[in-house]
Amino acid sequence: MNETVALILGALEESSAIIESGRPSTSPTLQPTVIGAEELHEEDAYAAVFLNIVLIICVLISYLIKEYKVYFLPESAAAMIIGVAIGAFLSFFVTDLTLYQFSPEFFFFVLLPPIIFEAGYALEKKRFFENIGAITLYAVFGTIISTFTVGMLTFLCAKLGLIDGVSTTNPMESLLFGALISAVDPVATLSIMNNPELQCNKLLYSLVFGESVLNDAVAIVLFKTFREYYDPDAPNLSSGDIPRVQHQG
Repeated sequence: MNETVALILGALEESSAIIESGRPSTSPTLQPTVIGAEELHEEDAYAAVFLNIVLIICVLISYLIKEYKVYFLPESAAAMIIGVAIGAFLSFFVTDLTLYQFSPEFFFFVLLPPIIFEAGYALEKKRFFENIGAITLYAVFGTIISTFTVGMLTFLCAKLGLIDGVSTTNPMESLLFGALISAVDPVATLSIMNNPELQCNKLLYSLVFGESVLNDAVAIVLFKTFREYYDPDAPNLSSGDIPRVQHQG
């Protein structure tokens, strides 16, 4: 749609330039717009067919993994391998990748809500709330420990010169990375553990699933907190820079 509008605006600008210059138009101005629109629709059709073929391939691969009980290769990992292979193929043989790019808005507003709804709908509420204490312990304190462990190790490696591009004076940058990387969603692990043929421990599955649901919120809070006080020009963070809650008695 944007390219079509751009073509129309380009044709109007060309016609206005011809009128201002006083020279006659040598070709109709609407003809390039029609051809451009036809080419755009043709590219859309090719992209739609190609994406449908990719989806069919992913469904077939998923069926073969379940049929032949290939436990060492989860379905999500197989889909990622297919995506990497197809992305490499397109980068070599397709010049304009605009129609093949993945839109973040499409993921957050179209694909993600059904995934969250399905996870909540299929949740075994009894087991989840029976182990809410352990799940909260793993999600909150486990994520905090993981964040500071990864962040401080990254900061230490930067100080030792093992990592380039990371600040060696401000630990907030490393803690931002730690908060970003600590919220792990074990999709492949849960997919394997949920397989009825493996007869995995239900308690273990509930703990892993519950922790993966709640750790995202903890990671978001930690990331926003570190981002609030991250200043590359002021590496020394003092206690006076952190606001305190004052109780009114």
